[in-house]
Amino acid sequence: MSQVNRIYLPNLNSLRGIAALMVIFSHLPADKFILAFKNFGTIGVTIFFTLSGFLISYLLQVEAKEFFTINVKNFYIRRILKIWPLYFLILFFVYILYPHIFPSWYDTEQERFSAKSLLMNIFFLTNVTLILKLTPFIIRVIWSIGIEEQFYLILPWIMKVEEKRRIFILFALIFLLPFSKLFLVLYQKITASDSLQIISSIITVTRFDCMAIGVLFGILSFSKEIKLGRFIIKQQYFTKKEVQITIYALALIFVLITIIVPSLFNIINYVVLPWLFAIIISNLATNKESIFHLENKVFNYLGKISYGMYLLHEFVILMLLPLVLPYLVDLPSFIKSFIGYLIAFGLTIIISHISFYCFEIQFLKLKNKVSYFKTSNEY
Repeated sequence: MSQVNRIYLPNLNSLRGIAALMVIFSHLPADKFILAFKNFGTIGVTIFFTLSGFLISYLLQVEAKEFFTINVKNFYIRRILKIWPLYFLILFFVYILYPHIFPSWYDTEQERFSAKSLLMNIFFLTNVTLILKLTPFIIRVIWSIGIEEQFYLILPWIMKVEEKRRIFILFALIFLLPFSKLFLVLYQKITASDSLQIISSIITVTRFDCMAIGVLFGILSFSKEIKLGRFIIKQQYFTKKEVQITIYALALIFVLITIIVPSLFNIINYVVLPWLFAIIISNLATNKESIFHLENKVFNYLGKISYGMYLLHEFVILMLLPLVLPYLVDLPSFIKSFIGYLIAFGLTIIISHISFYCFEIQFLKLKNKVSYFKTSNEY
């Protein structure tokens, strides 16, 4: 397949690596220090969702501009080759092998290993199994993978429609889910009924609105402006130095608020942070005058193996780390925790490195055969 020159959006691999570290950090064995940052993992996932929407929409626009179309079939094939191999390998291990290797753990959560649970996760209904408590604890992180796959089913079709309709659809996604959630909450309070609690919870974790915000800024960063009726939103409004400083300051302030006032976490993480992160991502990726630069070999490398880090770190924390901690029992609590954290991060990186270079990369090579262009941003 003919290809245009290599496309690389700077800083995004590094940001993905940082987001993966945030998720791992939040899942480490809890102590007073970790508990203060327990929501960092969810914030990291918000970064993942926003970044994914931004990057993929940007690259689809490159494809549409260079080749006058978006090949939906090839898009789906690329997503399958990127996501499915490691995902289904993990499902095989957890549902087929895990119960025999760790029967005592299996006995404590048998319902989570049911055929119903497996079937729903095979079809990427992971947001549903999460809320129904049908996801084995060791792979609880897969909830976000299913949501991304669901969103990818509709994204190329959204990107193929003309701009005015495309922007309307995105704003509908951005506001429809939060307002649906608000309606359900009000309904439950007025009727004193929790009959719709499951639906409300599923809507809450289905972060299409977050990904749509990323897509919106992917379009803005590529096209440089978006028309909203009589109004025109230009990318340059968000690239000025003083605007960047304000956005970074607001992001820091709101993250600190989630630590100090945990009760405000959901409203900040679901409503405020995606917009701030989208502006930050846009500047990092496409603004040559970005006030921050995350490019470095370490974070770039972590970003490359971040998919494995995200899916595999719980195996390290729940299966391998407990084998080591008893040998540290005589150490002071702080030192014991610090060494445990280093071991958890270190083993996760080693296993993810092996997963990427011995397994995932074989499928990524195939992915290049159905790509119109080469990109060093893994997506």
